[in-house]
Amino acid sequence: MRPGRRLHFVIGLVAILLTGSGCTQETRPLPSSLTTELRIGFGLASGQNALAGVNQVVTNIASEALINFSRDGRSQPWLAESIVVGGDGLTWQINLRPNVSFHNGLSADANTLTTVLRKQLDALGTPARDIADVVTVDANRIDVKLHRRSNLALEGLGGAIQAPGAVAVGTGPFALASSTATETVMTRNAAYYGGSSAIERIVIKPYDTVRAAWADMLRGQVDMLYEVGIDALDSLEPSSNTKVFSFPRPYAYLAILNTARPALRSPAIRRALNAAIDREQFIRDALDGHGQPATGPVSPSHWANAPTAPAFTYAPTPLETPLRFTCLYADRSQERLALVVKRMLEAIGVTVTLELVPSDDALGRVQRGDFDAVLFDTIQGPGLLRPYWFWRTGEQFNWGHYSNTAVDAAFDDIRGAADDAAYRRAVESLLGAIVDDPPAIFLAWSERARAVSTRFDVPVQPGRDILGTLRLWKPLGSPPTQH
Repeated sequence: MRPGRRLHFVIGLVAILLTGSGCTQETRPLPSSLTTELRIGFGLASGQNALAGVNQVVTNIASEALINFSRDGRSQPWLAESIVVGGDGLTWQINLRPNVSFHNGLSADANTLTTVLRKQLDALGTPARDIADVVTVDANRIDVKLHRRSNLALEGLGGAIQAPGAVAVGTGPFALASSTATETVMTRNAAYYGGSSAIERIVIKPYDTVRAAWADMLRGQVDMLYEVGIDALDSLEPSSNTKVFSFPRPYAYLAILNTARPALRSPAIRRALNAAIDREQFIRDALDGHGQPATGPVSPSHWANAPTAPAFTYAPTPLETPLRFTCLYADRSQERLALVVKRMLEAIGVTVTLELVPSDDALGRVQRGDFDAVLFDTIQGPGLLRPYWFWRTGEQFNWGHYSNTAVDAAFDDIRGAADDAAYRRAVESLLGAIVDDPPAIFLAWSERARAVSTRFDVPVQPGRDILGTLRLWKPLGSPPTQH
């Protein structure tokens, strides 16, 4: 995903779900005009948050990238049929799928994608300096020339491709047709290179709460609940009319620490804060058991993250001098997480004052450095480009003013590693340096779920988000109706 300059704090979902006990069910057929329509309920928030969320949903569905990434951080071809890295690492030969078009009819050929790619690579921060030029060779080939080998810039090819000068105009199997405050409609891309979908239309409707979206799903008025929060996972599963598909996300709950604050400047203090966190207990108490311990900034699924690599462990030790600081959080749904962290830190003599701040205000304070700590759910995978942006000196999301020469050196080694062995050694060095001098309190890798009506056949790829197979979904029949 192409990085933005705004921090999108994840709004947690606290849902009161209906169980349907004491109710009878009947099946009523949909009108024929709706038999190939997928109705998505987006129940995160009202107002601007909902609008921004729906816009992101549209972008995710409408857009594709040159490459995709598996959970282990390995790249997979997408719009690029293949990427051949030269033996010296200084050239990338990008071979494109032929006959791909944007939704507006513009050809997604090498000439067009060269323009898009130049802008994307410019947004990579320091790794962008590794790029010497991006040139069109022929209709289906782009060559990228580098000043130096750059594995992190290569990850930048995973950014969403959109038509130049257009918004939400991609190459995906569905295209944006219309959008209002109450309903967004996407239609099937009949010219999609992979074959058109059995679903003709997608209708996305925002709801003020997950409860409201779920109630409409039980009534047969919604076919899919776009995202289900951790509080709802177990409650949704008993419904006979829905299937719940959970998946691990490359996002981690973190409390970023402002190392410019005198109280948090000492690496020893920050090590003690991390050692005070029982991550397994945090997942049980704060996440209802849905998540994985975050013992560092590299996903536990990453191919280069060895089981023997340095990691944070639970070893609480009372501080010799009491410590006080304030921790911001951006939504009431995160209060539960913050309270668990607060309780664990109190056990070692740390007093944490929790402060709820609206997301826009929190963003401004974080960017100004006006904070001690801030809790949020942020993308840290599946590769290492995102951690680079957060933890390398001077990079775009390093709001905590963190700087460590060993961390910087490890990132540079990852960036320039010539083979897997060198890459693994650099990752081990990175994890060791982070454990020795933590920039944040690392808590847990998060998990989400989507609920889909049994009216649809949903192909599943183990461990992956079901949206990845959306084009292949098929309606099976009539929806259930709840009375």
